[in-house]
Amino acid sequence: MIIPAQYKGRQIGVFGLARTGQAAVAALEAAGARVTAWDDDAARRTAVGGSVVDLMTVDLSRMEAIVLAPGVPLTHPAPHPLVVRAKAAGIPLISDLDLFEVARAGLANHVCVGITGTNGKSTTSALVDHMISFAGRPSALGGNIGTAVLALEPLPPGGTYVLELSSFQLDLTRALHVNIAVQLNISPDHLDRHGTMEAYVAAKRRLFDMQRPSALAIVGVDDAHGVALADDLGAAGRRVVRISALEALPGGVFAIGGWLYDAVTGEPTPILNLAEAPNLAGQHNAQNAAAAYMVGRTLGLDRNSLADGLKSFPGLAHRQQLVAVHEGVRFINDSKATNVAAAERALATFGHIHWIAGGLASEEDLAPLVAHTERMTRAYLIGEAAPRFAAALEGSVPTVHAGDLDSAVSAAAAAAVAGDVVLLSPACKAFDQFDNFEARGDAFCTAVVRLSSMGGQARRENGA
Repeated sequence: MIIPAQYKGRQIGVFGLARTGQAAVAALEAAGARVTAWDDDAARRTAVGGSVVDLMTVDLSRMEAIVLAPGVPLTHPAPHPLVVRAKAAGIPLISDLDLFEVARAGLANHVCVGITGTNGKSTTSALVDHMISFAGRPSALGGNIGTAVLALEPLPPGGTYVLELSSFQLDLTRALHVNIAVQLNISPDHLDRHGTMEAYVAAKRRLFDMQRPSALAIVGVDDAHGVALADDLGAAGRRVVRISALEALPGGVFAIGGWLYDAVTGEPTPILNLAEAPNLAGQHNAQNAAAAYMVGRTLGLDRNSLADGLKSFPGLAHRQQLVAVHEGVRFINDSKATNVAAAERALATFGHIHWIAGGLASEEDLAPLVAHTERMTRAYLIGEAAPRFAAALEGSVPTVHAGDLDSAVSAAAAAAVAGDVVLLSPACKAFDQFDNFEARGDAFCTAVVRLSSMGGQARRENGA
């Protein structure tokens, strides 16, 4: 646990008691703070110690600050009533990352890396952590992935904290000074929370605005928002390294023609044939590899170690995860593809696809997905968004209204032949049928394992 000792004796509220809030309560209590905690969910209120009292009923003037969970809306579609009440009382609203920043002053000499972007941030964060550990150095991975930042263990001198940072977290954070900040890409996402694309982009940019002037910014420039950020930071005299999976970049790191190149200090130097990194397939993962390589390079890791780290990366569950190969058919779990941009990347990676798509409907334009129909054999549609997907795909690829995930997996497995791919890449949130994308991905894996265990009988009974 990372303890913000500077909060000893101070009265702090914590609102939202899921993973992040529970860790904040534990860390503040360990620091000797006087904590008042609350969650609108009664079940979560039983998971913490301290004083559990409805913060809508207490005298907020006694509070020095309120730590909000990332999911608490600040502005859109409407601020949470506690946010309104706290602002009226002049009480600062902070995040667990702000507590972490305060605690950093008491930690051993270390480096902090913050990684954000619409897609790829989980893979890149895990990849950076893997490469550092592979090189024999201490590293801790947390934030939006896995462990809440305050639940991480303090690292020895020379260690690196690798933090995946969402727009929800950054929107709330006031003072996190990471040594290395990474933005991979920006495309429309979470507009139900931020209201506008401009607000979403501004939330991501906070990571860089909070950095010290001498800190490093690594920016993906394969989209217009990344180009604008890199240009703005460069014009302000900041240290910027650009990365790309589309073009050669003088002074940057890029991946073209299946190779990763380093051109930061001179002529492009080939680092790795990415075909040797089996769990980093696809153009999107080439961008992730470029970003992770540049982080490792900045940390002083040698090129051979970085290349070996890329090759040995085991990948992440729910991110183009190979679940099984049955009778020559690959079953890929890409449940983390909760938006169009993420699903488009998966569709561009594979061929002969039996595509399982749909879920909680959004207003995103589906045209980028329709552009990949030549890679599809059939689409199996599930959830609330099924009619919208069917209308978009009409005339381009055969569709099956499967309804639910189990039915989609069964139908796809029955129709697929050797060399095909059954791909769950929904391009939608999971909340219409599942608690989250992890539960959806786990259900896909269970269905695939069940069908695989039935062997050829399952294929015959389904008429294939």
